[in-house]
Amino acid sequence: MRIAAVGGNAVHAPPHTRTALTSAYVQGADILVFDVAVTADGRVVPGSDQGLPRQAGSTATVGELTFTRLRALDLSAAFRPRGSPHFRYRPRGHAPVRAEALDDLLDALPDDITYVVRVSTGGADTVAAVMDVFTRRAATARLVVAASDPALLRHARGLDLGVGTALTGPTMHGAGTGPDPGVLDAALRAGSLDLVLAGLDDLVGPDGGPTGLGLRIGEARHAGDVRLGVLVLPRADRGSDDFALAAAQPYTWAVGTESTFDTAETLRPGTRRLDETFAGTHIDTRRFALGYAKANAYCHVFQDDGIHVRITPYTGDPQPPRPADPVERRLAELEERTWDALGDWPFYSGGGFGVVHGLRGDFAAEVRVESAVAAQATMCEMAVVNADPGTHRPPYNDDGSPWFPRSFRDKDAFYDPHGAPPFVGAEHDEDDGYRINWNLGTLYDTNQYGPPVGDGRVLAARLRLERRGACFAAYTRNDVDAHDWVCVGTVRNDSMNETVHLRCSGKRWRQEDAADPTRYVPIRANEFVFRDLRITSYP
Repeated sequence: MRIAAVGGNAVHAPPHTRTALTSAYVQGADILVFDVAVTADGRVVPGSDQGLPRQAGSTATVGELTFTRLRALDLSAAFRPRGSPHFRYRPRGHAPVRAEALDDLLDALPDDITYVVRVSTGGADTVAAVMDVFTRRAATARLVVAASDPALLRHARGLDLGVGTALTGPTMHGAGTGPDPGVLDAALRAGSLDLVLAGLDDLVGPDGGPTGLGLRIGEARHAGDVRLGVLVLPRADRGSDDFALAAAQPYTWAVGTESTFDTAETLRPGTRRLDETFAGTHIDTRRFALGYAKANAYCHVFQDDGIHVRITPYTGDPQPPRPADPVERRLAELEERTWDALGDWPFYSGGGFGVVHGLRGDFAAEVRVESAVAAQATMCEMAVVNADPGTHRPPYNDDGSPWFPRSFRDKDAFYDPHGAPPFVGAEHDEDDGYRINWNLGTLYDTNQYGPPVGDGRVLAARLRLERRGACFAAYTRNDVDAHDWVCVGTVRNDSMNETVHLRCSGKRWRQEDAADPTRYVPIRANEFVFRDLRITSYP
Protein backbone atom coordinates (compact mmCIF):
# COMPACT_ATOMS: atom_id res chain seq x y z
CA MET A 1 0.00 0.00 0.00
CA ARG A 2 1.34 3.41 -0.96
CA ILE A 3 1.95 6.02 1.74
CA ALA A 4 1.14 9.65 0.92
CA ALA A 5 2.65 12.29 3.20
CA VAL A 6 0.42 15.35 3.54
CA GLY A 7 2.67 18.39 3.91
CA GLY A 8 5.53 15.96 4.43
CA ASN A 9 6.17 14.64 7.94
CA ALA A 10 4.14 17.57 9.23
CA VAL A 11 3.88 16.24 12.80
CA HIS A 12 7.64 15.89 13.13
CA ALA A 13 9.03 18.96 11.31
CA PRO A 14 7.64 22.29 10.11
CA PRO A 15 5.21 21.39 7.28
CA HIS A 16 6.08 22.02 3.62
CA THR A 17 9.78 22.46 4.37
CA ARG A 18 12.48 20.38 2.73
CA THR A 19 13.09 18.67 6.07
CA ALA A 20 9.45 17.61 6.44
CA LEU A 21 9.10 16.49 2.83
CA THR A 22 12.41 14.63 2.61
CA SER A 23 12.01 12.90 5.98
CA ALA A 24 8.61 11.57 4.88
CA TYR A 25 10.23 10.05 1.79
CA VAL A 26 13.05 8.52 3.85
CA GLN A 27 10.48 6.89 6.13
CA GLY A 28 8.64 5.22 3.29
CA ALA A 29 6.30 7.73 1.65
CA ASP A 30 6.15 7.35 -2.12
CA ILE A 31 3.80 10.30 -2.58
CA LEU A 32 4.06 13.88 -1.33
CA VAL A 33 0.81 15.84 -1.07
CA PHE A 34 0.68 19.61 -0.62
CA ASP A 35 -1.01 22.83 -1.66
CA VAL A 36 0.96 25.28 -3.77
CA ALA A 37 1.03 29.05 -3.96
CA VAL A 38 2.80 31.58 -6.19
CA THR A 39 4.83 34.50 -4.81
CA ALA A 40 4.50 38.06 -6.04
CA ASP A 41 7.50 37.52 -8.32
CA GLY A 42 6.27 34.24 -9.76
CA ARG A 43 8.00 31.50 -7.72
CA VAL A 44 5.93 28.39 -6.96
CA VAL A 45 6.25 27.16 -3.36
CA PRO A 46 4.76 24.22 -1.43
CA GLY A 47 2.13 25.41 1.04
CA SER A 48 -1.15 27.28 0.80
CA ASP A 49 -1.40 30.99 0.07
CA GLN A 50 -2.46 31.87 3.63
CA GLY A 51 -1.31 28.82 5.56
CA LEU A 52 2.39 28.98 4.73
CA PRO A 53 2.95 32.49 6.18
CA ARG A 54 0.80 31.51 9.19
CA GLN A 55 3.46 28.95 10.07
CA ALA A 56 5.74 31.93 10.68
CA GLY A 57 3.13 33.99 12.52
CA SER A 58 2.62 36.33 9.54
CA THR A 59 -0.78 37.65 8.39
CA ALA A 60 0.45 38.20 4.82
CA THR A 61 -0.32 35.87 1.94
CA VAL A 62 2.25 34.21 -0.30
CA GLY A 63 0.93 36.21 -3.24
CA GLU A 64 1.71 39.46 -1.42
CA LEU A 65 5.35 38.54 -0.77
CA THR A 66 8.34 38.24 -3.03
CA PHE A 67 10.24 35.00 -2.74
CA THR A 68 13.05 36.81 -0.90
CA ARG A 69 10.63 38.22 1.68
CA LEU A 70 8.94 34.85 2.06
CA ARG A 71 12.32 33.21 2.64
CA ALA A 72 13.01 35.67 5.45
CA LEU A 73 10.15 34.17 7.49
CA ASP A 74 10.78 31.36 10.00
CA LEU A 75 8.35 28.57 9.07
CA SER A 76 9.12 26.82 12.36
CA ALA A 77 7.73 29.62 14.57
CA ALA A 78 4.34 27.96 15.10
CA PHE A 79 5.55 24.35 14.91
CA ARG A 80 4.97 22.19 17.97
CA PRO A 81 5.53 18.42 18.05
CA ARG A 82 2.93 16.24 19.69
CA GLY A 83 3.23 16.26 23.46
CA SER A 84 5.14 19.52 23.87
CA PRO A 85 3.23 22.80 23.46
CA HIS A 86 6.30 24.83 24.48
CA PHE A 87 8.87 23.23 22.17
CA ARG A 88 10.91 25.67 20.07
CA TYR A 89 12.22 24.12 16.87
CA ARG A 90 14.97 26.59 16.01
CA PRO A 91 16.92 28.05 18.98
CA ARG A 92 17.10 31.83 19.16
CA GLY A 93 19.95 33.38 17.22
CA HIS A 94 20.08 30.67 14.55
CA ALA A 95 18.95 30.76 10.92
CA PRO A 96 15.19 30.45 10.33
CA VAL A 97 13.55 27.47 8.67
CA ARG A 98 12.95 28.84 5.19
CA ALA A 99 10.32 28.34 2.52
CA GLU A 100 11.23 26.04 -0.35
CA ALA A 101 10.85 26.77 -4.06
CA LEU A 102 9.14 23.91 -5.89
CA ASP A 103 11.85 23.76 -8.56
CA ASP A 104 14.60 23.54 -5.92
CA LEU A 105 12.66 20.80 -4.15
CA LEU A 106 12.43 18.71 -7.33
CA ASP A 107 16.18 19.10 -7.85
CA ALA A 108 16.91 17.95 -4.28
CA LEU A 109 14.58 14.95 -3.96
CA PRO A 110 14.92 11.54 -5.69
CA ASP A 111 13.18 10.75 -8.95
CA ASP A 112 10.92 8.00 -7.58
CA ILE A 113 8.46 10.35 -5.85
CA THR A 114 4.94 11.15 -7.07
CA TYR A 115 3.71 14.66 -6.31
CA VAL A 116 0.02 15.37 -5.70
CA VAL A 117 -0.11 19.17 -5.96
CA ARG A 118 -3.33 20.84 -4.91
CA VAL A 119 -4.24 24.12 -6.59
CA SER A 120 -6.62 26.09 -4.39
CA THR A 121 -5.77 29.68 -5.42
CA GLY A 122 -4.66 31.34 -8.61
CA GLY A 123 -6.71 29.15 -10.94
CA ALA A 124 -5.35 28.37 -14.40
CA ASP A 125 -2.31 30.61 -13.93
CA THR A 126 -1.17 28.53 -10.94
CA VAL A 127 -1.79 25.31 -12.85
CA ALA A 128 0.35 26.61 -15.71
CA ALA A 129 3.13 27.69 -13.31
CA VAL A 130 3.20 24.25 -11.66
CA MET A 131 3.18 22.49 -15.01
CA ASP A 132 6.07 24.65 -16.19
CA VAL A 133 8.22 23.64 -13.22
CA PHE A 134 7.61 19.93 -13.86
CA THR A 135 7.92 20.22 -17.65
CA ARG A 136 11.35 21.86 -17.43
CA ARG A 137 12.51 18.87 -15.41
CA ALA A 138 10.82 16.25 -17.60
CA ALA A 139 8.83 15.17 -14.54
CA THR A 140 5.18 15.60 -15.56
CA ALA A 141 4.75 11.80 -15.44
CA ARG A 142 5.23 12.09 -11.66
CA LEU A 143 2.75 14.95 -11.23
CA VAL A 144 -0.89 14.74 -10.22
CA VAL A 145 -2.70 18.10 -10.30
CA ALA A 146 -5.47 18.23 -7.69
CA ALA A 147 -8.28 20.80 -7.57
CA SER A 148 -11.91 21.14 -6.51
CA ASP A 149 -12.82 22.64 -9.90
CA PRO A 150 -12.96 20.08 -12.76
CA ALA A 151 -12.21 22.88 -15.24
CA LEU A 152 -8.71 23.24 -13.77
CA LEU A 153 -8.13 19.53 -14.22
CA ARG A 154 -9.17 19.76 -17.86
CA HIS A 155 -6.79 22.70 -18.26
CA ALA A 156 -3.89 20.67 -16.80
CA ARG A 157 -4.66 17.73 -19.07
CA GLY A 158 -4.78 20.10 -22.03
CA LEU A 159 -1.27 21.31 -21.24
CA ASP A 160 0.11 17.76 -21.02
CA LEU A 161 -1.86 14.58 -21.67
CA GLY A 162 0.53 12.65 -19.43
CA VAL A 163 -0.21 14.57 -16.26
CA GLY A 164 -2.42 12.96 -13.62
CA THR A 165 -5.53 14.70 -12.28
CA ALA A 166 -7.30 14.45 -8.93
CA LEU A 167 -10.59 15.89 -7.70
CA THR A 168 -10.77 17.13 -4.12
CA GLY A 169 -13.11 19.04 -1.87
CA PRO A 170 -12.70 22.67 -0.84
CA THR A 171 -10.29 21.82 2.01
CA MET A 172 -7.36 19.47 2.53
CA HIS A 173 -8.43 18.42 6.02
CA GLY A 174 -11.58 17.82 8.04
CA ALA A 175 -15.14 18.18 6.81
CA GLY A 176 -15.43 18.70 3.07
CA THR A 177 -12.15 17.03 2.22
CA GLY A 178 -13.86 14.92 -0.42
CA PRO A 179 -15.70 16.28 -3.47
CA ASP A 180 -19.47 16.49 -3.80
CA PRO A 181 -20.84 13.43 -5.69
CA GLY A 182 -22.41 15.73 -8.27
CA VAL A 183 -19.06 17.41 -8.98
CA LEU A 184 -17.49 13.96 -9.22
CA ASP A 185 -20.05 12.99 -11.87
CA ALA A 186 -19.24 16.11 -13.88
CA ALA A 187 -15.52 15.35 -13.77
CA LEU A 188 -16.10 11.74 -14.80
CA ARG A 189 -18.24 12.82 -17.76
CA ALA A 190 -15.45 15.14 -18.86
CA GLY A 191 -13.08 12.17 -18.93
CA SER A 192 -10.20 13.95 -17.21
CA LEU A 193 -10.00 12.26 -13.80
CA ASP A 194 -7.57 9.71 -12.38
CA LEU A 195 -7.86 10.19 -8.64
CA VAL A 196 -10.10 11.43 -5.85
CA LEU A 197 -8.80 12.99 -2.63
CA ALA A 198 -11.16 12.32 0.25
CA GLY A 199 -11.15 11.92 4.00
CA LEU A 200 -12.01 8.61 5.60
CA ASP A 201 -15.22 10.09 7.02
CA ASP A 202 -16.23 11.16 3.51
CA LEU A 203 -16.06 7.54 2.36
CA VAL A 204 -17.02 5.35 5.32
CA GLY A 205 -19.99 6.10 7.56
CA PRO A 206 -20.22 5.61 11.35
CA ASP A 207 -21.75 2.17 10.77
CA GLY A 208 -18.79 1.08 8.67
CA GLY A 209 -20.78 1.17 5.45
CA PRO A 210 -20.00 3.35 2.45
CA THR A 211 -21.25 6.93 2.25
CA GLY A 212 -22.85 8.39 -0.87
CA LEU A 213 -19.44 9.42 -2.16
CA GLY A 214 -18.03 5.99 -1.40
CA LEU A 215 -20.88 4.33 -3.30
CA ARG A 216 -20.44 6.64 -6.29
CA ILE A 217 -16.71 5.90 -6.47
CA GLY A 218 -17.43 2.19 -6.34
CA GLU A 219 -19.94 2.51 -9.16
CA ALA A 220 -17.48 4.48 -11.28
CA ARG A 221 -14.80 1.86 -10.80
CA HIS A 222 -17.16 -0.88 -11.89
CA ALA A 223 -18.24 1.00 -15.01
CA GLY A 224 -15.59 -0.86 -16.97
CA ASP A 225 -13.61 1.91 -18.60
CA VAL A 226 -12.87 4.04 -15.54
CA ARG A 227 -9.80 3.30 -13.40
CA LEU A 228 -10.44 5.62 -10.50
CA GLY A 229 -8.33 5.51 -7.35
CA VAL A 230 -8.72 7.31 -4.05
CA LEU A 231 -6.10 8.95 -1.88
CA VAL A 232 -7.66 8.53 1.55
CA LEU A 233 -6.64 11.38 3.86
CA PRO A 234 -6.40 10.92 7.64
CA ARG A 235 -8.85 11.96 10.30
CA ALA A 236 -7.78 14.68 12.70
CA ASP A 237 -7.15 12.22 15.56
CA ARG A 238 -5.11 9.83 13.36
CA GLY A 239 -6.38 6.71 15.08
CA SER A 240 -4.13 3.74 14.38
CA ASP A 241 -7.08 1.66 13.17
CA ASP A 242 -7.90 4.32 10.57
CA PHE A 243 -4.89 3.41 8.44
CA ALA A 244 -5.83 -0.27 8.30
CA LEU A 245 -9.44 0.65 7.51
CA ALA A 246 -8.38 3.06 4.79
CA ALA A 247 -5.98 0.53 3.25
CA ALA A 248 -8.71 -2.13 3.23
CA GLN A 249 -11.06 -0.18 0.95
CA PRO A 250 -11.10 -1.62 -2.60
CA TYR A 251 -10.69 1.77 -4.24
CA THR A 252 -7.74 2.99 -2.12
CA TRP A 253 -4.74 4.03 -4.21
CA ALA A 254 -2.79 5.46 -1.27
CA VAL A 255 -3.26 6.25 2.41
CA GLY A 256 -2.47 9.78 3.52
CA THR A 257 -0.80 10.76 6.76
CA GLU A 258 0.92 13.69 8.43
CA SER A 259 3.18 11.27 10.32
CA THR A 260 4.91 8.35 8.67
CA PHE A 261 5.68 7.11 12.19
CA ASP A 262 1.94 6.51 12.56
CA THR A 263 1.75 4.38 9.42
CA ALA A 264 4.99 2.46 9.94
CA GLU A 265 3.57 -0.54 11.80
CA THR A 266 0.52 -0.96 9.55
CA LEU A 267 1.81 0.01 6.11
CA ARG A 268 5.61 -0.36 6.30
CA PRO A 269 6.61 -3.10 8.72
CA GLY A 270 10.31 -3.77 8.96
CA THR A 271 12.55 -6.48 10.38
CA ARG A 272 14.25 -5.88 13.73
CA ARG A 273 17.93 -6.52 13.15
CA LEU A 274 19.27 -5.61 16.58
CA ASP A 275 17.83 -4.83 20.01
CA GLU A 276 20.54 -4.33 22.61
CA THR A 277 20.24 -2.77 26.08
CA PHE A 278 23.97 -3.15 26.94
CA ALA A 279 22.98 -4.47 30.37
CA GLY A 280 25.77 -5.81 32.57
CA THR A 281 29.49 -5.52 31.98
CA HIS A 282 30.14 -8.20 29.35
CA ILE A 283 30.86 -6.88 25.83
CA ASP A 284 29.65 -9.11 23.02
CA THR A 285 32.65 -8.63 20.75
CA ARG A 286 31.02 -10.68 17.99
CA ARG A 287 28.61 -7.79 17.49
CA PHE A 288 30.27 -4.70 19.00
CA ALA A 289 33.75 -3.19 19.19
CA LEU A 290 35.03 -0.46 21.49
CA GLY A 291 37.61 2.06 20.37
CA TYR A 292 39.22 5.48 20.77
CA ALA A 293 39.44 8.61 18.65
CA LYS A 294 42.79 9.85 19.99
CA ALA A 295 45.82 8.42 21.78
CA ASN A 296 45.86 9.82 25.31
CA ALA A 297 44.93 8.79 28.82
CA TYR A 298 41.89 11.02 29.28
CA CYS A 299 39.19 8.74 27.78
CA HIS A 300 37.95 5.38 29.00
CA VAL A 301 35.33 3.37 27.05
CA PHE A 302 33.66 0.46 28.83
CA GLN A 303 30.35 -1.35 29.33
CA ASP A 304 28.46 -1.14 32.62
CA ASP A 305 24.69 -1.21 32.04
CA GLY A 306 25.38 0.89 28.97
CA ILE A 307 28.41 1.83 26.91
CA HIS A 308 30.24 4.59 28.80
CA VAL A 309 32.55 7.11 27.18
CA ARG A 310 34.20 8.66 30.25
CA ILE A 311 36.36 11.71 29.53
CA THR A 312 38.37 12.73 32.58
CA PRO A 313 39.72 16.19 33.54
CA TYR A 314 42.59 17.49 31.45
CA THR A 315 45.68 18.03 33.61
CA GLY A 316 47.57 20.22 31.17
CA ASP A 317 47.13 23.89 30.32
CA PRO A 318 45.19 24.38 27.06
CA GLN A 319 46.76 27.84 26.75
CA PRO A 320 50.19 27.88 28.42
CA PRO A 321 52.04 31.21 28.55
CA ARG A 322 54.34 31.86 25.63
CA PRO A 323 57.93 31.04 26.63
CA ALA A 324 60.23 34.04 26.86
CA ASP A 325 63.18 32.18 25.34
CA PRO A 326 62.98 32.32 21.47
CA VAL A 327 64.10 28.72 21.09
CA GLU A 328 61.56 27.43 23.61
CA ARG A 329 58.87 29.56 21.97
CA ARG A 330 59.76 28.09 18.59
CA LEU A 331 59.62 24.56 20.01
CA ALA A 332 56.19 25.25 21.54
CA GLU A 333 54.93 26.52 18.16
CA LEU A 334 56.30 23.43 16.42
CA GLU A 335 54.56 21.20 18.96
CA GLU A 336 51.22 22.93 18.28
CA ARG A 337 51.74 22.55 14.53
CA THR A 338 52.55 18.86 15.04
CA TRP A 339 49.26 18.40 16.89
CA ASP A 340 47.45 20.08 14.02
CA ALA A 341 49.20 17.94 11.41
CA LEU A 342 48.60 14.64 13.20
CA GLY A 343 45.22 15.48 14.67
CA ASP A 344 46.61 14.27 17.98
CA TRP A 345 45.94 17.06 20.46
CA PRO A 346 46.22 15.90 24.11
CA PHE A 347 43.11 17.84 25.14
CA TYR A 348 41.10 16.18 22.34
CA SER A 349 39.70 12.92 23.74
CA GLY A 350 36.87 10.62 22.76
CA GLY A 351 35.71 7.21 21.66
CA GLY A 352 32.73 4.91 21.55
CA PHE A 353 31.51 1.69 20.02
CA GLY A 354 30.74 0.35 16.56
CA VAL A 355 28.45 -2.39 15.26
CA VAL A 356 30.66 -5.05 13.72
CA HIS A 357 28.19 -6.28 11.10
CA GLY A 358 27.30 -3.84 8.34
CA LEU A 359 23.83 -2.48 7.64
CA ARG A 360 22.73 -3.28 4.11
CA GLY A 361 20.10 -1.18 2.39
CA ASP A 362 17.40 0.90 4.08
CA PHE A 363 17.23 1.03 7.88
CA ALA A 364 16.23 2.96 10.99
CA ALA A 365 18.59 3.01 13.98
CA GLU A 366 17.96 4.62 17.35
CA VAL A 367 19.82 4.80 20.64
CA ARG A 368 19.33 6.45 24.02
CA VAL A 369 22.17 8.71 25.13
CA GLU A 370 22.82 10.56 28.38
CA SER A 371 25.47 13.23 28.89
CA ALA A 372 26.88 14.35 32.21
CA VAL A 373 27.25 17.94 30.98
CA ALA A 374 26.07 19.91 27.97
CA ALA A 375 28.72 22.50 27.13
CA GLN A 376 30.68 23.99 24.29
CA ALA A 377 33.51 21.79 22.99
CA THR A 378 31.84 18.49 23.91
CA MET A 379 29.38 16.47 21.80
CA CYS A 380 28.17 13.00 20.85
CA GLU A 381 26.69 11.37 17.78
CA MET A 382 25.24 8.25 16.19
CA ALA A 383 26.44 7.95 12.60
CA VAL A 384 27.03 5.52 9.75
CA VAL A 385 30.30 5.39 7.81
CA ASN A 386 31.72 3.29 4.98
CA ALA A 387 34.58 1.99 7.16
CA ASP A 388 34.21 -0.89 9.61
CA PRO A 389 35.00 -0.54 13.35
CA GLY A 390 38.39 -2.20 13.12
CA THR A 391 40.02 -3.89 16.09
CA HIS A 392 38.17 -4.02 19.42
CA ARG A 393 40.09 -2.34 22.23
CA PRO A 394 39.77 -3.89 25.69
CA PRO A 395 38.46 -1.57 28.38
CA TYR A 396 40.79 -2.84 31.13
CA ASN A 397 44.35 -4.03 31.55
CA ASP A 398 45.15 -7.38 33.16
CA ASP A 399 45.52 -5.69 36.56
CA GLY A 400 42.04 -4.15 36.29
CA SER A 401 43.23 -0.61 35.56
CA PRO A 402 41.56 1.31 32.72
CA TRP A 403 43.15 0.69 29.33
CA PHE A 404 43.85 3.71 27.15
CA PRO A 405 45.48 4.16 23.73
CA ARG A 406 49.18 5.00 23.88
CA SER A 407 50.04 5.51 20.21
CA PHE A 408 48.46 6.15 16.83
CA ARG A 409 48.23 2.37 16.36
CA ASP A 410 45.74 2.17 19.23
CA LYS A 411 43.31 4.78 17.90
CA ASP A 412 40.89 4.66 14.96
CA ALA A 413 39.19 7.47 13.04
CA PHE A 414 36.05 5.30 13.03
CA TYR A 415 35.45 6.23 16.70
CA ASP A 416 36.00 9.94 16.16
CA PRO A 417 32.70 11.86 15.92
CA HIS A 418 32.80 13.47 12.45
CA GLY A 419 35.70 11.17 11.56
CA ALA A 420 36.25 8.54 8.84
CA PRO A 421 34.33 10.41 6.11
CA PRO A 422 32.11 10.03 4.21
CA PHE A 423 29.42 9.69 6.87
CA VAL A 424 25.95 10.80 7.95
CA GLY A 425 24.96 11.19 11.60
CA ALA A 426 22.55 12.49 14.20
CA GLU A 427 24.28 14.44 16.94
CA HIS A 428 23.87 16.36 20.17
CA ASP A 429 25.66 19.61 19.32
CA GLU A 430 27.44 20.96 22.43
CA ASP A 431 24.73 22.94 24.27
CA ASP A 432 23.14 24.37 21.10
CA GLY A 433 20.71 21.61 20.17
CA TYR A 434 20.42 18.51 18.00
CA ARG A 435 21.28 18.35 14.29
CA ILE A 436 22.31 16.24 11.32
CA ASN A 437 25.94 16.08 10.20
CA TRP A 438 27.51 14.68 7.05
CA ASN A 439 30.50 14.49 4.75
CA LEU A 440 30.24 13.66 1.04
CA GLY A 441 33.98 13.27 0.50
CA THR A 442 37.08 12.00 2.29
CA LEU A 443 38.56 15.01 4.10
CA TYR A 444 37.74 15.87 7.71
CA ASP A 445 37.89 19.58 6.80
CA THR A 446 34.87 19.21 4.47
CA ASN A 447 32.46 18.14 7.22
CA GLN A 448 29.06 19.82 7.08
CA TYR A 449 26.45 20.40 9.77
CA GLY A 450 22.80 21.32 9.77
CA PRO A 451 21.58 24.11 12.08
CA PRO A 452 20.59 23.08 15.64
CA VAL A 453 17.08 22.07 16.65
CA GLY A 454 15.51 22.11 20.11
CA ASP A 455 17.10 22.58 23.51
CA GLY A 456 20.71 21.39 23.68
CA ARG A 457 20.72 21.64 27.46
CA VAL A 458 18.57 18.49 27.65
CA LEU A 459 21.06 15.81 28.66
CA ALA A 460 18.99 12.65 28.04
CA ALA A 461 17.41 11.90 24.68
CA ARG A 462 17.01 9.32 21.95
CA LEU A 463 18.83 9.80 18.66
CA ARG A 464 17.46 8.25 15.48
CA LEU A 465 18.98 7.92 12.03
CA GLU A 466 17.12 6.58 8.98
CA ARG A 467 18.18 5.74 5.45
CA ARG A 468 16.32 5.22 2.20
CA GLY A 469 18.60 4.91 -0.78
CA ALA A 470 20.90 7.92 -0.81
CA CYS A 471 18.68 10.00 1.51
CA PHE A 472 19.03 10.20 5.30
CA ALA A 473 16.97 11.76 8.09
CA ALA A 474 18.02 12.43 11.71
CA TYR A 475 15.64 12.70 14.67
CA THR A 476 15.58 13.26 18.40
CA ARG A 477 13.02 12.87 21.16
CA ASN A 478 13.17 13.13 24.94
CA ASP A 479 11.09 12.61 28.06
CA VAL A 480 11.97 15.92 29.72
CA ASP A 481 9.31 17.88 27.85
CA ALA A 482 7.62 14.72 26.53
CA HIS A 483 7.82 15.67 22.88
CA ASP A 484 7.36 13.24 20.01
CA TRP A 485 10.06 12.46 17.46
CA VAL A 486 11.36 15.65 15.84
CA CYS A 487 13.28 15.59 12.56
CA VAL A 488 16.42 17.68 13.04
CA GLY A 489 17.64 17.47 9.47
CA THR A 490 17.86 15.55 6.21
CA VAL A 491 20.58 15.13 3.61
CA ARG A 492 21.27 13.25 0.41
CA ASN A 493 24.67 11.54 0.43
CA ASP A 494 25.45 9.48 -2.68
CA SER A 495 28.93 8.77 -1.30
CA MET A 496 27.65 6.14 1.12
CA ASN A 497 28.05 2.47 0.25
CA GLU A 498 25.08 0.14 0.10
CA THR A 499 26.54 -1.48 3.24
CA VAL A 500 27.52 0.91 6.03
CA HIS A 501 28.66 0.54 9.64
CA LEU A 502 27.10 2.28 12.63
CA ARG A 503 29.00 4.01 15.42
CA CYS A 504 28.01 5.80 18.63
CA SER A 505 30.70 8.07 20.02
CA GLY A 506 31.46 11.17 22.05
CA LYS A 507 34.34 13.61 22.42
CA ARG A 508 35.70 16.85 23.82
CA TRP A 509 38.21 19.26 22.30
CA ARG A 510 39.72 22.72 22.60
CA GLN A 511 37.57 25.52 21.22
CA GLU A 512 38.14 29.24 20.93
CA ASP A 513 36.01 31.49 23.12
CA ALA A 514 33.53 33.33 20.87
CA ALA A 515 33.76 36.40 23.13
CA ASP A 516 37.57 36.43 22.98
CA PRO A 517 39.12 34.36 20.16
CA THR A 518 42.54 34.61 21.83
CA ARG A 519 41.22 32.49 24.71
CA TYR A 520 39.64 29.01 24.92
CA VAL A 521 36.51 27.72 26.63
CA PRO A 522 37.16 25.38 29.58
CA ILE A 523 38.30 21.84 28.78
CA ARG A 524 35.37 20.00 30.33
CA ALA A 525 35.28 16.51 31.76
CA ASN A 526 32.21 14.59 30.60
CA GLU A 527 30.64 11.16 30.40
CA PHE A 528 28.32 9.84 27.70
CA VAL A 529 26.26 6.69 28.22
CA PHE A 530 24.61 4.84 25.30
CA ARG A 531 21.80 2.37 25.92
CA ASP A 532 18.92 0.62 24.14
CA LEU A 533 20.25 0.42 20.60
CA ARG A 534 17.64 -0.73 18.09
CA ILE A 535 18.08 -1.25 14.36
CA THR A 536 15.26 -2.07 11.94
CA SER A 537 15.82 -2.99 8.30
CA TYR A 538 13.37 -2.40 5.46
CA PRO A 539 13.08 -4.29 2.18
